[in-house]
Amino acid sequence: MNVRVLLAALLCMAIGGCGEATGGLAEQAQLQVLRVEAERLHDDGQSEQAIAKFEKLVASPAASDAQKAYALRYISLGYYELGDYPRSGEYAAKAAAFYPEGSYDYLVNMADAELMLGKVPEAVVRLEQAIALAPRNLAANNVLGLVYLGDNGEQYVDYRKALIYNQAAYEIEPGRITEIVLVRNLLALQEYEQARTHLLDLSQRYADDEHVQHLLAQAEAGLAQAQE
Repeated sequence: MNVRVLLAALLCMAIGGCGEATGGLAEQAQLQVLRVEAERLHDDGQSEQAIAKFEKLVASPAASDAQKAYALRYISLGYYELGDYPRSGEYAAKAAAFYPEGSYDYLVNMADAELMLGKVPEAVVRLEQAIALAPRNLAANNVLGLVYLGDNGEQYVDYRKALIYNQAAYEIEPGRITEIVLVRNLLALQEYEQARTHLLDLSQRYADDEHVQHLLAQAEAGLAQAQE
């Protein structure tokens, strides 16, 4: 199983859904700063540092249930990037417990937990249900696209189907993670020119990112071979 690069959806924030924030304005401002910094670390691929900050948010007495659930999902995604799949599934299930059964957020988090257990068909059903509830939300599009990219087994590969979800995820939340996933799909489909365009932009923004440079080399090699 390849390591996913996931960006968590805007699932359920302090303004609704999972309980009211208990801290005052100062405490909430501190939690906001902590959350933004943790998200930046996650998006930059610094998973261990991001997890540590999200753990602080979860442990804060001022955090609402919504904020805790949001942080728990990010922790799950961080452990996935680190290759610790059992722990990733554990935190996904913890996040799901904060939501009503059958809701979008419950379905997405339970799908992640099932993927960690190798229950891919069951997870796909939940993700499809989640997309039916909220077609323009990030998480379900992102995860389902990764399933069809083959991140949970080659038997599930369908690059054309993956492109629908990868493109949607990138349009909903443009960023390093969703763009790299889209590029992976374009390379698999031998759409080297499109992939190269994305990667040139990524290489300017993340000049020290070896993964981006590796993907750019693949795109340029594919273009050169096509021109022979």
